[in-house]
Amino acid sequence: MQHFSAGQKPKLSRKFLLSGLLCLALHNPLWAAQEHEAEKLRLNASLTLSSLLDMTMERHPHAGVLAARSATVDAETRYARRWLPDSTSLAAFHMSDNALDDIGVYENEVAVSFPLWLPGEKKAQSRLSETLAVSQSSDETALRWRVSGELRQQLWQLKLAERQWQLAMEQEQRLSEMLAQVTLFAEAGELSRADQLATMEELAIWKGETMLLEAKFMDALRLYRSFTGLDTIPAKTEEALSERQDIGDQHPALRQALDHLAESSASTDLVRERSNTRPSVDVFWRGFRGDATSPDVDALGIGFAMPLGKSPRREPEVAKAFEAYALAESELFETRRLLQLELHEAEHVLHTTRARLENSEVMFEAASERFELDKLAFELGEFSTREWLRRLSRFKSIERSHELLLIEQDAAIAAYNQAVGESL
Repeated sequence: MQHFSAGQKPKLSRKFLLSGLLCLALHNPLWAAQEHEAEKLRLNASLTLSSLLDMTMERHPHAGVLAARSATVDAETRYARRWLPDSTSLAAFHMSDNALDDIGVYENEVAVSFPLWLPGEKKAQSRLSETLAVSQSSDETALRWRVSGELRQQLWQLKLAERQWQLAMEQEQRLSEMLAQVTLFAEAGELSRADQLATMEELAIWKGETMLLEAKFMDALRLYRSFTGLDTIPAKTEEALSERQDIGDQHPALRQALDHLAESSASTDLVRERSNTRPSVDVFWRGFRGDATSPDVDALGIGFAMPLGKSPRREPEVAKAFEAYALAESELFETRRLLQLELHEAEHVLHTTRARLENSEVMFEAASERFELDKLAFELGEFSTREWLRRLSRFKSIERSHELLLIEQDAAIAAYNQAVGESL
């Protein structure tokens, strides 16, 4: 047994020092730094992406617009099934000679007027109600697709922010424990004060980064809660890559634009058909009461009223309808162009992310092998403790980048599925 004199400090071997640092640096703690406690995401195994989308749709502000549009479609459909295009009118007429001759002659007349559909108007109204029903269905599908996109984006931003924060906390915790060990070895005379200060400086840098990543995570969490109203996320958020490769007419956004164009066309036809005053059929009763020498007469009659010429409002109403049609057509062209651009961008991001991940795998494998060589070199005393800490930090940075790329690849797949029109 070795004995030390008074005031003599025990010296620790360099190999023992290395073993202590390695155990602390490569240790994967299950706790986070106490300075950065925040709410964690709770995974729900029974919650699927589809059910999450359903719950989000229920609280979406546009859901009320869809309900109002459904009521409009029902009203237009009921109107197209009516026998008469407008309500009937009642007219009464009374004539008497009391104010003038006063011989007791007077006459009463009551008429009921039945408006008629204009030629082609009822057919145009029926076509409009049909296109409105189809357009309503495409509106619901398109809204579900758009909400899917927002939900996908928030989910993956949240998962990425959480993982970044967790990795930063783990690294901060490891550096905190390493600082304690470095301080111990410095007091034992095996490490210099400069090594201790270098470790403290690196720890301070990591603490600042952890705080920023924590704030970023909390922002993403608040956005997710505000959008979905939930504190949990599905346990499985990964998606399989869609087999679609182009933008077809069944894409929700394109289908909506096409149906809106058909709706605008039907509306234009209806305006052209009903821009004139409607004809009507009048059924009336007339009662004549004569003087002492004239008999009383009761009669039933029928009449037909037809407007002469066209309504002065027809031309501006038709022009306005054609303007709405032109706008719907331009929106269709713009939607098709934007969807193609979004698909191209999603393909590019997915391709580059996969390429980056392949390169990262090679880099991580090389860094792992180099790490073993660096460990051996440090054992032989080829570089200082500060250089070893720098290389260790670089290795962990490569490892973190590789793990985050795995999340980015899943997010890129979700973005591609969104671009080709796949809803959750």
